[in-house]
Amino acid sequence: MRWERAWFLAHEARTPAELPQEGWREVALPHQWSLGEPGGPEGARLEAEVGWYRLLLPEGGPRRFLRSFGDYYQEAWVDGTYLGRHEGYFFPWLLELPPGRELLLRVSAPKEPLGVWPRFKRQIKGVFGQHDCRPGGTSERGQERGTGGLWGGVEVWMREEVALLGLTHRLLPRPGGWRLWVRLWVDAPRPFREEVALRILPENFSGEALERRLMLEGEGGRGWQEVVWDLPGMPLWEVWERGFPHLFRLEAELLGASLSVPLGFRTVELDGEGWLLLNGRRLFLRGTNIIPTQWLAGYSEALAQKDVALLKEANLNAVRVHAHVTHPAFYRACDQEGILVWQDFPLQWGYAPDEAFAQEALRQARAMVEVLGAHPSLYLWCAQNEPTHNRHTLGPLLSAALRAEDPTRPVKEASDFREHPYPGWYWGHLRDFLALPGAPLPSEFGAQALPRAELLRRVLGEAAWPPNWEAYAYHNFQPHETFRVAGVEVGGSLEEFVENSQAYQARLLEFAIHAYRRGKGRVVGYFQFMFVEPWEGITWAVVDVERVPKKGYHALKEASSPVLLSLVPYRERMEVGGPPLQEAWLISDLERPLSLRVHLFLEGPQDLSLYEEEVALAPGEARRFFSLGELWESPLEVQARYLPLQEALRRLPPGAYRLVGEAYEGERLWSRHVLEVEYLEPILPLGVAW
Repeated sequence: MRWERAWFLAHEARTPAELPQEGWREVALPHQWSLGEPGGPEGARLEAEVGWYRLLLPEGGPRRFLRSFGDYYQEAWVDGTYLGRHEGYFFPWLLELPPGRELLLRVSAPKEPLGVWPRFKRQIKGVFGQHDCRPGGTSERGQERGTGGLWGGVEVWMREEVALLGLTHRLLPRPGGWRLWVRLWVDAPRPFREEVALRILPENFSGEALERRLMLEGEGGRGWQEVVWDLPGMPLWEVWERGFPHLFRLEAELLGASLSVPLGFRTVELDGEGWLLLNGRRLFLRGTNIIPTQWLAGYSEALAQKDVALLKEANLNAVRVHAHVTHPAFYRACDQEGILVWQDFPLQWGYAPDEAFAQEALRQARAMVEVLGAHPSLYLWCAQNEPTHNRHTLGPLLSAALRAEDPTRPVKEASDFREHPYPGWYWGHLRDFLALPGAPLPSEFGAQALPRAELLRRVLGEAAWPPNWEAYAYHNFQPHETFRVAGVEVGGSLEEFVENSQAYQARLLEFAIHAYRRGKGRVVGYFQFMFVEPWEGITWAVVDVERVPKKGYHALKEASSPVLLSLVPYRERMEVGGPPLQEAWLISDLERPLSLRVHLFLEGPQDLSLYEEEVALAPGEARRFFSLGELWESPLEVQARYLPLQEALRRLPPGAYRLVGEAYEGERLWSRHVLEVEYLEPILPLGVAW
């Protein structure tokens, strides 16, 4: 039984005896009190730290188990009898319930005191506890609008004496097929021997089901029971661009109770050069970071499907769930659609250095593997994001635990500052991306951009224009980086400010991703920061909180095409007669050879065709097919072919031009790259030295 509504009271009481009878209100489940009711009044959002939920329990049994997802601490009473306490937001509390009718749940998500927060945090909540993309950002107000509540709802499971409470698996290849290592979490008051039925059923395609029945034996108590099932060759789970993500469902049934988890047949490993091998073959990772929402109770299957559709439309094959565990619907959508998932453990920046915290982090890291480990889309575990003083103490410990818990996936100690390059935002100039900072796998880079003006006015009101910088900063805007590093102009209106901000983000992302794509080999992939705004913020996202793309989304999409044409200008401003192009590249992430028709031309006061040739690409090749330096060194007969073009460039009228490149396979336009260039009147007569 799953509850759809509960009685709720925000109150600091420690026990039921301290609770008042007045003030309770009915709320929909799932629920987070700072989110409020969908469509409800603004006042329904509470800045509380403790919430109580009252529910009536159904009768049944012989055994009843509570299963609840709460943020962050939970305590339970049935008819006044205290049952226990749970810590952790992303994995369920499974608690056997005694006879009784009234269930009271106390859920607390206390703000951590300054001094503990932010450097020595104790709550394992990642971006939900501290981040520069949540309300208040990194200011002292950064814990406002917290995430407390029953974000995943509450249900009661009715079970027989021997109770099936959990199901997961590990998958290993074997000669000619697969070895499925099934793990069943069973609670029994005595030694038992019972029949269990295991089934494998196609989920997103038509196919045959497999079934196995066997006797399961175990001692009394609660623990994992294991079954090894040898299987033949099976249809593979693949990323969307290389094949079909064949998805199965593994079901287990014990004494009338059944559970199911996803199952996909694939292998993941890293080779000696850092490449991901998916099903034994190299894959260049074109990815982004995502925090779908700050309040999981407001997320849904429909929103998850929309987010994953936007990822695919942007030509991305991978996504990093950034410094938190997100809503289960998101992982299900990635399984269905063939998007790989890099999963962070929810640690962001600094945490308590003592043994008690390390032990709790170990417990929760193991729980993360059990909760998420069945998803075929998940290819990597990462223990921390941007750790500070914990980098070389907590990271090795947690990565060892993750590796021991799941030997079938790669594990990273940390995604640290060395692989998070921010030229053009925190330092330097966007041209510094030419040095491929963060290689071989940059896992954060980008720039902020304002969402559309209409949304800003709705969210900020009068503070939107003229800008109230304190209000902007609360919503994560970074003025120093925007104005003094990136050089974005405010302009004369909010619309102009938005245009300038979004144009800069788009330019930076295009420049950075093209540089990384041209560096394929030295670079094995990238994860741009970030994809969607998780609240009404002004962040690095390329899609706003209402899922309306910014200009940066289109830049990300075009630069992430599986087949990319990348142009490097000689100069952005030059005298008439100068060559517009220094290099031209074609990059393919496809596993088949290509023959592409490439056309380069100028558009402006006078259009001019520059180059039109067929270019062959081997599978997965990154090839520079034009170099100005090589042309200057080429034999005279080769240079002679370009003399008419040189004369045409000398006759161009000055003005603003667009350097355009297009790459076609037959009638299919794979990639179009456009650069702005300007031709100027010569200061001196054109020379003849070259």
